[in-house]
Amino acid sequence: MSQNIPERRCENWLATLAAYAEDTESPRRFWLWAGIFTITAAVQRQVWLPYGMEPLYANLYVMIVAPPGRCRKSVPVSFAKKILTDLQVPVYVDSPTKRALTMALEKSGKENHFTHNTVYHNQCAYALISKELSSFFAVDPKAMVEVLTDLFDSHAEWKYETSGKGSDSLRNVCLNCLLASTPTWIANNLPADAIGGGFTSRFVLVAETEKYKSVPRPAPPNEQLYNDLRADLAKISKIVGEFSWGPGAGEYFDEWYDALEKKVHVTKDRRLHGYIERMHIIAIKTAMALRLAYSHELVITISDIAQAAELIDDVLNTASTALGAHGRSTQSLSTFEIMQQVKALGRTTFKDLLKTNFFNTTKYELEQIVETLSAMGHIKSSYNPNTAITEITWIAEKGKRLV
Repeated sequence: MSQNIPERRCENWLATLAAYAEDTESPRRFWLWAGIFTITAAVQRQVWLPYGMEPLYANLYVMIVAPPGRCRKSVPVSFAKKILTDLQVPVYVDSPTKRALTMALEKSGKENHFTHNTVYHNQCAYALISKELSSFFAVDPKAMVEVLTDLFDSHAEWKYETSGKGSDSLRNVCLNCLLASTPTWIANNLPADAIGGGFTSRFVLVAETEKYKSVPRPAPPNEQLYNDLRADLAKISKIVGEFSWGPGAGEYFDEWYDALEKKVHVTKDRRLHGYIERMHIIAIKTAMALRLAYSHELVITISDIAQAAELIDDVLNTASTALGAHGRSTQSLSTFEIMQQVKALGRTTFKDLLKTNFFNTTKYELEQIVETLSAMGHIKSSYNPNTAITEITWIAEKGKRLV
């Protein structure tokens, strides 16, 4: 569907964002997914693709995950909040209760609207943004998990009734989420049924353990590039209409979709199986955002869906790291943390590992963890009789998927 949209300043909004972010330490994948989220948040419920019984809207849930302070994960999140706020897109950043969120959405539906084919449409739309998941879930994690899980599907009608405190009726819901957290917080705080269940399987879990590069004294951001990004995002935010499949794009998607069943069987981390079952939906939403980044023609091309599928597959490769050691084993968190330590060092000793982890791991427990990691094929350990030291070496291939 063609629309009369003014000429853009950026050839590709995401490419310009990459240039804007070049002199930051945050990993490129963090910036890319923050950018994709920003586009979907800007268009809200205004673009869709016919898909079976109900259309698919472009809304996305993205979670950026990294060790505390390590990867500057808050920087891209702050950018998304700033530019969307500048455009007066409804942004929710506080620590909400379930009721506070549904009330805000109901109010948004009375104020937020768009027109398509001369028909006036209200929308209960919000971009939920938080640099710390711990802060966003501070009041009632279980209730927030439940409501975010349910509202991902952009219901045409949704109602929340409270006990003695009234009810909220939502029409044309559209939630986009950009949240940041650490593997340890996720492992220790999210309800057990949220991991691998409906909640995390709806998120694009973008995990990193290293900075993009070292920038000791970052320069102020390029104001001209920011102005270009803001101007073009304003144009993107005005696009309204129905997406369609371009020549060959649907067939490409069908073939990729049919291969997803195999991914379930070969992915050892069962916590990711729910995500794999939703990868096709997330891929379509991502493809819409990728298209909007460079064109106002609402047609998904082979290139768009192929790039989206590649990005979604890439997320799967590191999603286990994002979920940390959330599981039933009492040693799972320590095992995960020690595995990451050995991987980062390349080579260490049992003695040094014990010194580093003595506050939460005994000698006996560490011996069990080393045996576990050896059995998994991630490390090898050998005793040196000359030094009376047990050496531990990371042997998994660099970047090897741990699922």
